Amino acid sequence: MIKMSREYYLPVKFRVVAENLPKGKVLTGSPDSVINITVKGSGLELYSRIVMNKQNVVTVNLENLSLRQNGNQFSGFVRASKLIGSFSRQLPATMEITAVDPDTLHYYFENSFRKKVRVIPVVSLEFSRQYQLYDSLSILPDSIYISGRKENVDSIYHISTEKRVFEKLKNNVTARLALDVPKVRPPLSVSADSVTLHLTVEKFTEARVEVPVYLESPDNELKYRTFPDKVSVICRVAMRDYNRLDPSLFTVYADISAHTEADHNRLPVEVGRIPSYVKVIRIEPPKIEYLILK
Repeated sequence: MIKMSREYYLPVKFRVVAENLPKGKVLTGSPDSVINITVKGSGLELYSRIVMNKQNVVTVNLENLSLRQNGNQFSGFVRASKLIGSFSRQLPATMEITAVDPDTLHYYFENSFRKKVRVIPVVSLEFSRQYQLYDSLSILPDSIYISGRKENVDSIYHISTEKRVFEKLKNNVTARLALDVPKVRPPLSVSADSVTLHLTVEKFTEARVEVPVYLESPDNELKYRTFPDKVSVICRVAMRDYNRLDPSLFTVYADISAHTEADHNRLPVEVGRIPSYVKVIRIEPPKIEYLILK
């Protein structure tokens, strides 16, 4: 304990992290990403705060760094002696910095390019019985800006989210999804690191709607009669929309030009107009007979 209470000089390796890069620039190289800082302090403080800390990091503010251009490259440097004050504020107040090696930190840049890309959610949905997605899932924001080296930015057309699995859904969902940003060098900058996913889940039921059949014919002078004159449209609809169903919202038809020799007096029934909130399952009967009236 007596020895640990004494003061010592100790060289310690620190990882240097650049912050506040020059506007419009991307950092492409930093050969001096690790520096040796000699600190003075009590043995106990040095041992507990420095020696046992595996994440010794100091930051360097490059916002006002002067750059020199060489073609598409830019370079700048910072004298370590001018950073001692900043480094001291990042260390415990009882420690004193006595030396920094190397004495100059060099940085290399290129122009940063920016592009807007869409976000693709990667989700797996499993619903409880009778429940389904009421409308399409939504994410906010649905696109983000990425910036970085031109060749890296040009090769990216979308950003995917992390994969998430939602099971036994019967209620609406709001969830935060992290973005799976491509790993490139130097790293991309993104305008957002996550998006918000919204799922509207609703209970659905099966409904039957009786709808008159409209017969399409290339000869408008002929009159026809169909058997039956109405068909049942079997559809799936959300419980909240069930009372909105009305036959006038549906149109079904049969095209007389679709008849075949093998089934010349029977025509398949097709769905024309339907409400946006229903999904047609089937039509009963799927074919109708017709007679030409003279």
